Amino acid sequence: MGRRLLQILREILALAAPFIAFAAHTSAQQLAGPVGAAVPNRYLIVYRDNQIPAGAEPFARSAGARIIGRFEPFGIAIVQADPTTSEAAAIAALRSDPNVEAIVHDRLLSAHSLILRPVVPAVVGISAPAPGAPSAAPYDTYYTSTPQGWAVVQSGGYGAGVSGGPAHGLWDATLGAGVRIAILDSGVDATHPDIAPNLALNLTEIDQSPVTGMPSPCDDGTPQDQEGHGTWTASLAAAAMGPGTGLLIGVAPAATILNIKVLERLPDPASAAPDIATQCATGQAGGLLSWVLQGIEDAIAQHAGVINLSLGTLVDLDTGEGAGLEATFDRVTYAATQSGAVVVASAGNDGLNLANPRYIELPAQARGVLAIVASTNPACAEDLAGGGACAPGPATLPYYSNFGAPLNAVAAPGGSYPDGPATGVSGWVRGACSSGLPKTLDGPPEVPPSSPAHSFGCFNLGHTAYVQAIGTSASAALATGAVALVRAANPAWTPDQVVAALRASAIPTASLPAAPVLNLTGLVP
Repeated sequence: MGRRLLQILREILALAAPFIAFAAHTSAQQLAGPVGAAVPNRYLIVYRDNQIPAGAEPFARSAGARIIGRFEPFGIAIVQADPTTSEAAAIAALRSDPNVEAIVHDRLLSAHSLILRPVVPAVVGISAPAPGAPSAAPYDTYYTSTPQGWAVVQSGGYGAGVSGGPAHGLWDATLGAGVRIAILDSGVDATHPDIAPNLALNLTEIDQSPVTGMPSPCDDGTPQDQEGHGTWTASLAAAAMGPGTGLLIGVAPAATILNIKVLERLPDPASAAPDIATQCATGQAGGLLSWVLQGIEDAIAQHAGVINLSLGTLVDLDTGEGAGLEATFDRVTYAATQSGAVVVASAGNDGLNLANPRYIELPAQARGVLAIVASTNPACAEDLAGGGACAPGPATLPYYSNFGAPLNAVAAPGGSYPDGPATGVSGWVRGACSSGLPKTLDGPPEVPPSSPAHSFGCFNLGHTAYVQAIGTSASAALATGAVALVRAANPAWTPDQVVAALRASAIPTASLPAAPVLNLTGLVP
């Protein structure tokens, strides 16, 4: 099964792989060829009037296909066609239903790629206990006793007399309590001390059925994070604060985390290694678009106040399906905002200028979504020469961040080089990471997974509790925490009002002309 999955991944990713790598300030005008990898013979049918008609199933069967999933709130169905039928014929037959508004392939979406390095947990700012006194476990120390909580502080996470940031700020008024943050990602480490206190929902939408889904030899599909990305983003948004927690503090440390796993660790399709273990070790998080749509439906049902999407795909609107993909995302994200959720999405890490209207990043440019580009640490100006030490400088757009006026984005910390020392000033963003399945060693899970002895955890770093990384995934997660603070302080505001207020309060700067910088001044009483 692992080799078959790798073959499928190579087929659907071969043409999209160049766009997963970082491309330093490549313009969208230079792109050529298809982007956004499609899954053969698997479609999303968007029906008119936001409703799946009663005759949808028999019509699909008459077209040589079958409905394998339904998103009733969105009026969208997942359809699997006979692989022996040509795709053109299958799509034409399905499109002949007058109730159909659009048909698009199900797609492989990825977590926005990161550059990262491990962090050795440091016990800092802890005085020795008096003789005979019990020793207290350290907590919050990366924020309170080092400058590496800079990204949280820059995003509005400070105040209430907590050391590590200004003594007074937004936390004087609220820590985000009562706001439910849906993290649609690779899962979270439910045992992590920065995550567990705020975790209220642990759900997976990963379908590993070989018939209807995409089984992976790298991930057992359970809600537990076996890739690291989801734990990292969740901790930046809402890592818990206080005794008995971990070493971080998130922007909204009293908000509730809803873990909705929609991405799984997949084998690296570019790997030449002959064994699955090595292919998985360098693999990244990916998942089907249909899983993401199901995750958004779950978030709505769970009354999420904020939905974080640190994932996406680049779409070519000149292709036959480009407009349909945009319409699909628009319908789903609009339904989410109408349900009461603010949807936040990262702009992507391809270094692309999206001013060319031919290309859009989804879901960042979908209807009602607050798109977030990255910014650097003003205490550690971007220096790509390598080996340099941090020096102060204005916050800028880092080399990897997508940008462009059509995003209508706000900038939030994503970090850049240099990475700095383990507990000193750094251009990178510190967050939590995953130790994989409890009581397992690093490596691919056993098959069958009834009693696994191995699992993957934190990217390619083994079972690691903390990591430093850079990317717009951090920017979106930090902005998600900021949204939670604003929502907690202004519970009567609609999602549109929250997004409009954040865009209006963001500060334009000469050093970062791509987008105004996140600023919550005046938004929290």
